Amino acid sequence: MSPSDDLARGWQIHQAGDHVAAEKIYRSVLEREANNANAWCYLGIALHDQDRLDEAVKAYRQALRIQPQFPVALNNLGNSLRLLRRLPEAIQCFDEALRLKPDYVNAHKNKGTSLLWEGHIDEALICYQKAVAIAPDDAESHKNIGVIFLLQGKFADGWQEYEWRQQAIARLVPDIHLPRWQGESLDGRTILLVGEQGIGNAIQFIRYAATLKERYQCRVLAHVLKPALPLLSDYKAVDAFSAIGEPIPQADVWVPLMSVPNVLGQNSVEQFPAADSYLSVGEARVAKWRERLGEKRSIRIGVCWSGSPQFQADRYRSFPLRELLEPLSRLHGIELISLQKGPGAAQRDLDVGGLSVRDLGEDFDTDGPFLDTAAVMKNLDLVITTDTSVGHVAGALGVPYWLAISKVPDWRWLLDRDDSPWYPSVRLFRQSTMGQWGDVFQKIAEALVERFPQVRWKKPEEYRVATTGFQRLSHVRFGLCVYNRNDLYIGRSLEQYGEFSEGECELFRQLVRPGGVVVEAGANIGSHTVPLAKIVGTNGRVYAFEPQRVIFQTLCANVTLNSLLNVDCRWQAVGAAPGTLLVPSLDYEKENNFGGLGLGSYQHGLSVPVTTVDCLNLERCDLLKADVEGMELDVMRGAAQTLSRFRPLLYLENDRREKSPALLEHLLGLGYRLYWHLPPMYNPRNYYGNANNVFPHIVSVNLLGVHSSIKSNISGLTEVTSPQDFWRHD
Repeated sequence: MSPSDDLARGWQIHQAGDHVAAEKIYRSVLEREANNANAWCYLGIALHDQDRLDEAVKAYRQALRIQPQFPVALNNLGNSLRLLRRLPEAIQCFDEALRLKPDYVNAHKNKGTSLLWEGHIDEALICYQKAVAIAPDDAESHKNIGVIFLLQGKFADGWQEYEWRQQAIARLVPDIHLPRWQGESLDGRTILLVGEQGIGNAIQFIRYAATLKERYQCRVLAHVLKPALPLLSDYKAVDAFSAIGEPIPQADVWVPLMSVPNVLGQNSVEQFPAADSYLSVGEARVAKWRERLGEKRSIRIGVCWSGSPQFQADRYRSFPLRELLEPLSRLHGIELISLQKGPGAAQRDLDVGGLSVRDLGEDFDTDGPFLDTAAVMKNLDLVITTDTSVGHVAGALGVPYWLAISKVPDWRWLLDRDDSPWYPSVRLFRQSTMGQWGDVFQKIAEALVERFPQVRWKKPEEYRVATTGFQRLSHVRFGLCVYNRNDLYIGRSLEQYGEFSEGECELFRQLVRPGGVVVEAGANIGSHTVPLAKIVGTNGRVYAFEPQRVIFQTLCANVTLNSLLNVDCRWQAVGAAPGTLLVPSLDYEKENNFGGLGLGSYQHGLSVPVTTVDCLNLERCDLLKADVEGMELDVMRGAAQTLSRFRPLLYLENDRREKSPALLEHLLGLGYRLYWHLPPMYNPRNYYGNANNVFPHIVSVNLLGVHSSIKSNISGLTEVTSPQDFWRHD
């Protein structure tokens, strides 16, 4: 059988859903023809569909090395980069694919989805409209246009375009051999409402049964997903329920549940049937859980942090439980109850800052989906959840709940408002930066203190875990941290504020994306290493170098204490060329600035290896950070190949006037645009809430470097114009 026949057979298996078997076939072709660009592209698709995105990227790039003008490989590469949150690279791929094939509908659509998920809504709309101009019957493009219109509150056009979802989403509703209701009179007739998509949609839109019954005096049946039945079955506005997959009930007409507002012409939020509470749960079940929860000593909050990973946009709506626990661990007077089920439930074992989530046991919701969830909610003061069915349950019950949503949320939450026309009991907390949850949960923590008098911020001494000699273990902003109490800057800041130079971390959260690779020369004890590792996530990597032995050991301890598997700690200095240098021994029992040790001129001390950034032989580098007390230029010289290949963002300490001109000249010569970043050491919104500023007039003096080939909009920072510039004039 020829390679092309094997690829065709593999694709047939692939389309049937067996991605692993298809991968084996594609690899067998490549064993015979290593330069088969089509096989590399097919392999990339199989890897992408298994969520092995980094491997998929490598496969597509290999296809493009063999066949540079390959629009399909470019489009697919962009799609994998999109899910890795590498938007500029993804857009570049789609644009190149469209240059080669201007009528490439999928490239227009994928570019639109990339832009939409990253918050560029108007640009995304243009992409989908271009796709429709090329393929007027492309249902997915129409559906996506409808989603954008609904998100923007343009309901008249939005509902119409959203109707295309029934063609765009396979098996959205079962085959119904009944007349489709178009808005005609229903007096004395029976209408069948057919659920679609997820359980949350059924819970949200079942309210329209009451609207139809009141307006048309009709009989209403509901045909919904089986897991939704236990909770919905007592809803009095529906005369009878049945489950999708069972026989279709007899009725006169039918309509998809989410099409009802379109048929009714509800084109403003004021027309939506908002209800304080339209679902209920048996009082006996509520009482059972009241007894099981026991005596209430704190504000009880139910939490749910993860939706179904099968949902394509789940990586944008779900959040790591740790990100919620970190700010809430600063509060005294709360108890968290897990409402989480499914794959995300494994995170329940986390303990952050002494705060953990109470597990309700293996029998939770075993009588039927959401029955116990609803009963527990009726015993809670509040529910905090991501955008999943749990929130719809709370809203339908009238239970107060706070919803954490991404910057570009599902269309039903609209834009730029903190309430919802669908659920009076909800309060919305939105991301300000796509993919970053820190500000969301900080605002939630602050709102809890405002809402509940029993809740207060912890005092600094309540964060301490243990002290031994000069070392102390405390809960800090990023998790658990060991630090030297005698360190005049890093240690003192962690002791007083539970953070160090948080303004730098805020910048990193804006610049670095999940999946990124960071090199940190001069990591010290990891007060920025750990936050960076959490930003890049499990698919990213941080290479942390520290030459001082005791400080390096502390760095390793902090990485271990926070269970970070994506950090490579190295007891090495970073310079212009491989070699060794001497690092003097310090007295850690006495006060000192242990991070201010300049190296390279000592005649006595411990011999420590010197390496270069280029020696890492990286396949990717997104940020190169160096805080090496005057050796920053050496680090840059030893990173020449890395800078040339990847043009990473640079973040370098530059507080020594005598060394600054040479460093600036070197970087400007490499085509970097440079900006002074001068975050104050004291942060008024520090983790411990300490209002006493022990670092008056002290700032961290750093350079932010962005290569001129990268489109950027840096605002609020002063740009370097010549090698003679300095951050201050003496």
